Formats: sequence, structure tokens, C-alpha cells
Amino acid sequence: MTDFVILAAQRTGSNLLCTLLNSHPEILCHHEIFNPRGPIYAVTHREGTLDFGSIEERDRDPFSFLDRVWRTRCGHSCVGFKMTQDQAEPVLQRVLARPSIKKIVLRRRNKIKTYVSQKISQRLDEWEVYDSQELAPRRPRVNVDVDQLREQIASNERFYSAIGEALKPWPDLYVEIVYESLSSRSLHQRLLDFLAVAARDVELKPASIKQNSSNLEDLVSNYAELASALTGSELEEELHARND
Repeated sequence: MTDFVILAAQRTGSNLLCTLLNSHPEILCHHEIFNPRGPIYAVTHREGTLDFGSIEERDRDPFSFLDRVWRTRCGHSCVGFKMTQDQAEPVLQRVLARPSIKKIVLRRRNKIKTYVSQKISQRLDEWEVYDSQELAPRRPRVNVDVDQLREQIASNERFYSAIGEALKPWPDLYVEIVYESLSSRSLHQRLLDFLAVAARDVELKPASIKQNSSNLEDLVSNYAELASALTGSELEEELHARND
């Protein structure tokens, strides 16, 4: 039996990893069970088949809620969920302190795309899409304030730095991966080995749909202004990157 947690600074992008892992027959991967709006269960259990308790019950006793998550395995040998920063800090600290829980630390290399994706999702209130027909017909273009961008980057780096410090005693019990490599079969095998589940020649397939263009020029309304502001900085290359 394996328990695991996905740790990501931002909500956007990490849903892809949740559905990817959940596609394995031995893995049950929930999404943000500590989301302030309410628990977000695995995509295969959103028809009322699971109920760990109300928002009020969860927030009143988050540790009992967490225990119910671990106990409810639904026939799976490996159970996990996702946490982002600013969600249930006491739970995060307990999870980090327990070596029995494996951790997958997910980053996105492109910090500007992290910021822009977050802003678009906030604008649309659209965080997970599983059917192309459900996508907003027109993706909004957002204004990027350089100071706000750098503030978010700094906040995310503090989150990852704190996690890295907390996990130093158990280097074998966590793995760091990047969003841009989530389509890699070698990464899939690495994750399955880490979670101690059989590969079984199973091809991991995400259920979520890519929402935004890979070209930031399509998404940023003040692109020229931003390009000028970032010229010569460590972020200049990321602004022009075309990969996901």
C-alpha cells in the first residue's frame, strides 16, 4: 500500500498529472481535497460515489478527514491527492513530516506561463476541462504586471524552498518533476516505479484538456510592453518559448 501527495505551487497544470496517474488501474488520485470551495475528488469518483464529509466537517477536523481519504482505497493499492500553497497548512505540515507518505513535487519551468495560466483560469473560473466543447470559445488575453509577476514567482519559490527544506531528511521519499515533461513515457515509468505500482504495459493517459496556446503572445494583451520590460532579464527567454 502506498500513500502519496502531489505538491504544486499553482492549481493550473497539476490537474493533468492527477488524471494521468488516476488512469493507472492501481492508482486512485484525487485532486484538491482541501480546496476552499470543497473537496475535489478523482475524476472517476465525481458522481456521488464518494463522500468524505462536508466542507464544514473537513475544516473542523482536517486530520480525521485526511484519515478517511487514506482509508477509502476503492480497491486501489496506491492513493493520493494534490495540494497547492495556501491550502490547509496544518495538513501540509503533517504530510511533509511523515516519511510514510511519498511526495511528488511538481513545478513548471516557465514561470511566466504559470502566472498567465493562473490569471486566465481566475478570469474564467475554469480550472479543469475534460471535454473540448466545454472550453470557453475565446480565451481571454490578460495584462501582465511585471511587479505582480515577480511577486508570484517569489511566492512560488518560497513554497518550493520550504518543501525542499522539510524533505531533506528523506531524499528517497520524494521526486521532483516538471510540467513540461508530463507527456514523457520515461517520466511515467519513473513515477510508477516511485509509487511502487506495476507498469503492466499500461499507457498512462490524461483526461484533462490543454486549455491555452503555447505562445504567450496569443495570451498577453501587453506583450510588447512586457517584452521590453523583460529584455536582458532571466525571464526574457521564457517569454518567447513556444513549448508548453
